[in-house]
Amino acid sequence: MSRYPIPAQLQESFQEHLAAERIRSTREICVLASVLYLVFGVLDIWAIPSALTEVWTVRVIVVVLMMVVFWATWHLFFLKYYASFTAGLFLVLGMGIESMLYLTGPDDLAKYFYYTGMILVAMALYTWSFLPIWKNAGIGLMLVALYILIALRVQDMGSTHHWPVLMTNCFFFVSANILGIFANVQRNRYLRESFLLRHNLISDLQRTEAEKKQSDFFSEHDPLTGLPNRKHLMEHLDQSMTRAKASGTKLALLFIDLDGFKPVNDKFGHAVGDAVLKVVGQRLAHCVRASDLFARIGGDEFVVVLAQEPGGEDVATRIAAAIIGSIEAPIRDPDIGQALSASIGVGVFPDHAADATALLKVADEQMYQAKRKGKGTVSVAT
Repeated sequence: MSRYPIPAQLQESFQEHLAAERIRSTREICVLASVLYLVFGVLDIWAIPSALTEVWTVRVIVVVLMMVVFWATWHLFFLKYYASFTAGLFLVLGMGIESMLYLTGPDDLAKYFYYTGMILVAMALYTWSFLPIWKNAGIGLMLVALYILIALRVQDMGSTHHWPVLMTNCFFFVSANILGIFANVQRNRYLRESFLLRHNLISDLQRTEAEKKQSDFFSEHDPLTGLPNRKHLMEHLDQSMTRAKASGTKLALLFIDLDGFKPVNDKFGHAVGDAVLKVVGQRLAHCVRASDLFARIGGDEFVVVLAQEPGGEDVATRIAAAIIGSIEAPIRDPDIGQALSASIGVGVFPDHAADATALLKVADEQMYQAKRKGKGTVSVAT
């Protein structure tokens, strides 16, 4: 079992992570291999003069095929057939050198040292490809076998005179593949480790950011209903008063206290009481305008801040009545038979108070005045 295994649920992300590297590495090897194939063509004049035209033809064919693969990397089908393209690419690179060795004449020096080009191919195979290790090893060993076959059957290097050269060449060629396999194992381990570290880091950052957003939200919102809390309310009220004072408009503040809520908690428990408070919060949302603010400031107490236009209809009483009617509507839960209502106190800025704290106090006092008048009523400061 490999170290740092990629969990099944992350396999798709891991492959996407490798996609850009596969494209980049393929383009690099195509360009580098093409340059080396063309530049090393100068050596052919000295190393393989007996088949110069044929060898240069091989070089041109290999470079053209490299450019075809390079072109393919700019299209979506490349990643779909990445394994085929990559295996074919390195087989072409290796077969190109094998073909040159095949064309080497008895007196050409190329047969003694062109095998080093195969070592370069092996190095590139294990460095730039993202094929499974067994496929890389298969391609490398296939090229080794083909080299031995050409050396024995075509170049007659099996004789006593050439046997040490062939053995030395094979030793270095095989060693290059073995080193490449181990390097490939290490690289794949580092790739998995890097991906997992990156994934965990991103997950930690996202979790930290989410926790911060949640902390920021609940610093100004009620955790039960999600409504703004007292802190948010006072900040909003201060800002709204400043704007109202500058524009010469008025603000109405509705202080809402539920009637008959304590028996719900006592009879059905706090879990049911919390559910009722959520329902009340949802009903309040349907009674106010988008420009108004409604908040839960504690227990069964809610506050609504209404913006009023100068000379316009006073909407405070109308919305207060709508809120009472909404709260008094039966809660469709067979386990709750307790009826609810609300008492609402109303204060107006700047008529009844000059700051947020004073206005909230006025509305609170009017709420108690409403309760004394009878449940389900509204009391407006005069």
